[in-house]
Amino acid sequence: MLPSKLPHLKNLEISFLKPFYSPNYHVFSLVSFLDASPALESFILRVEQDAMIHDPVVGDDTEYRRQNLKGRNNSLRKVLITGFCSAKSLVELTVHILERTHSLERFTLDITYGYDRKTCNIAKFPTARMIGQCWSLSKRGLEEAHRAVETADRYIKGRVPSSVQFEVLGPCPRCHIGK
Repeated sequence: MLPSKLPHLKNLEISFLKPFYSPNYHVFSLVSFLDASPALESFILRVEQDAMIHDPVVGDDTEYRRQNLKGRNNSLRKVLITGFCSAKSLVELTVHILERTHSLERFTLDITYGYDRKTCNIAKFPTARMIGQCWSLSKRGLEEAHRAVETADRYIKGRVPSSVQFEVLGPCPRCHIGK
């Protein structure tokens, strides 16, 4: 996408849903949307569970400094990634946003695909087994959630500027303790 192709776009929300999303798609290519939107203030990326190939993040965290891309966003203030996982391309996209956005105020990584801890604090789903209980995560989903929290701690947390409110929403400790 060419620079400034979307000069007036202020809010962008992209969802990767299975089976409509090709898991071979490299999420880092979304940078072109960010670079093409100089007025962008809010970016939400929703990744449904199993919509991505979870290529493991390995190596030193300095390895995840992408090539020196020219794009900078001086308007982006809020970023939410729901369904953040340990996929390498998602880590690369996150690092790119953090390193190229000087106006960032809030960055949230929701590990649980938007239905776990957040629902405990905001609203309960009517299908939960008990009032006040989150929807359960599968064993595989819970394992990936823990990997994603570790990935965020190792590769992302240290890159967050002190002026940015950074939050990682992991599995609800009240509903998933010891699971």
